[in-house]
Amino acid sequence: MRQAAAPLLSVAACGVVALFAAGCVPDAATAEGRQVQQLYIGVHILAVLVGLFVAALITISIVRFRRQRDDDALPEQLRGNLGLEVAWTAIPAGIVAVLFAATLIVLSSVDSISATPGVRMDVTAFRWGWTFQYPDHDITVTGLGGPGEDGPTVVVPVGEPIQMTVRSNDVIHSLAIPQFLFKRDVNPGWVNTFEFTVERPGDYGGQCAEFCGIYHSVMPFTLRAVEGGEYRAWLEQQRTAP
Repeated sequence: MRQAAAPLLSVAACGVVALFAAGCVPDAATAEGRQVQQLYIGVHILAVLVGLFVAALITISIVRFRRQRDDDALPEQLRGNLGLEVAWTAIPAGIVAVLFAATLIVLSSVDSISATPGVRMDVTAFRWGWTFQYPDHDITVTGLGGPGEDGPTVVVPVGEPIQMTVRSNDVIHSLAIPQFLFKRDVNPGWVNTFEFTVERPGDYGGQCAEFCGIYHSVMPFTLRAVEGGEYRAWLEQQRTAP
């Protein structure tokens, strides 16, 4: 009996690990990241349920149809069952179709771009730093990376779509903000545009996530999300700054 229960216990342990892994995902700070997080957790839960169901069937088969000591006769031999064959083909196909549809919906939402974003920002990556430009306000924030440096800090309002257009001046970079569950490639000669909406105020650290040379590790930046009034005050301060 102990050996028969081993498959069920193994899959249950894997399920606990999978749920723990899903819980280790950073709490998404953007509307788009929250959709990705919900999809990620949903896939893990479905995978655990499927694993437990399969393990339960295996365990029941082992216990129910195990060979008895005084039973030397072969069990009844069955050759095919159309209903079971249709079921074990249709159910996995249905699960895959549901996952495909859910993923397509989330990706379409995350990659959508509005015609009138709250803030437009042009971002240029270079070795070894970032330049953030606000074309609607003639404001530029830039900074070089270096050991012990925090990099440039840019400010955006919460609750408004932030549209970023990223490009590279030299080699391949990647703009990553872990708490947004977000990363976008920044390739030379290729413009990449995306949007996100920060849902709560705070400082969110970003980093180049593509190895771009010897000082790749010192290309941080900080995106600070604030309320609308504080954001407008920051814009005014940047306009009047020398």
